[in-house]
Amino acid sequence: MNLLIDENMPRSLASELSALGFSAQDARDIGLLGHSDEEVFRVAAAIDAFIITRDRGFTYEKSWPPDFTAGVIFVNLPDDTPASIVKAKVTNLLTQRLPESLLGAITFIEPQRALSQIVRRRPKSSTKAQDNRNDPGDPDEALNAQLDETRTD
Repeated sequence: MNLLIDENMPRSLASELSALGFSAQDARDIGLLGHSDEEVFRVAAAIDAFIITRDRGFTYEKSWPPDFTAGVIFVNLPDDTPASIVKAKVTNLLTQRLPESLLGAITFIEPQRALSQIVRRRPKSSTKAQDNRNDPGDPDEALNAQLDETRTD
């Protein structure tokens, strides 16, 4: 799972997530410091990365470029939340959830829970679509049809 950590997140988050086996890059380390949301989206789409941010602008689906299908993890915690708590909430979400439940979703990390709402389905390749014709149930459809809620106490 590729992750792009926005510049408003704790500086050590990318290295901590990388240590857990995620492919995480900090926007500040790849030349995106001070760049527009559009530029961050462009890079995230190019590397097929989820964006982890505290910037509410990333939660507006209408601002998502057409080729961005990974998803956004929006950390909706009070501004005075210690970095250690922010990192723990993000780490808990990423280690407890199936990646498929985050694909194409805006996920809100809140003080007592994390909610994901699918807003954009990832296009299926024609080969995969042909392979699934005789499949009695597509698990992606079940994931996309429900609001996924996980407690993060």
